[in-house]
Amino acid sequence: MLEYFYRLTPRERAIVAAAVLVAVGLGLHALVIEPYQQRLAALEDAVEQQRADLTWMRSAVVDMPAGEIASASNQIEGTLASFINQAVSNLDLTSQLSQISPIGSDEVRMRYNAVEFNRLVNFIARVNASGLDIKDLRITAVESPGKVDCSLILVRH
Repeated sequence: MLEYFYRLTPRERAIVAAAVLVAVGLGLHALVIEPYQQRLAALEDAVEQQRADLTWMRSAVVDMPAGEIASASNQIEGTLASFINQAVSNLDLTSQLSQISPIGSDEVRMRYNAVEFNRLVNFIARVNASGLDIKDLRITAVESPGKVDCSLILVRH
């Protein structure tokens, strides 16, 4: 390859060298610089979205009505699922509850669709005061402001 290059006239060598430099520069830009810039922009967008979510959650906590959590008994009477059903009914969350299924005798899996965030927090605080802990909690924002989809697993202390 170098032998071919040296057989060229000085002008042709300059043209070939310039073409190689341009090709290397374009390749570097296409394979390194552009993907880096795209990834950086995607990460900046994700951070901005997370900041917006955090701001919304902070404002939702500030707007929560105080004293809505009634004093709950520390004992769960009956089955765990029936206790949860009663708590859901007391807070008028029945229409947003899409699934409730017991996992053994000490755990319950629940799914809510488009539930008000404040009401969900009140529900969680009430059942926590009654002797249940959150084993798993997944909250996803929905189109409606102040509403979320939620999947949670509650377990006895």
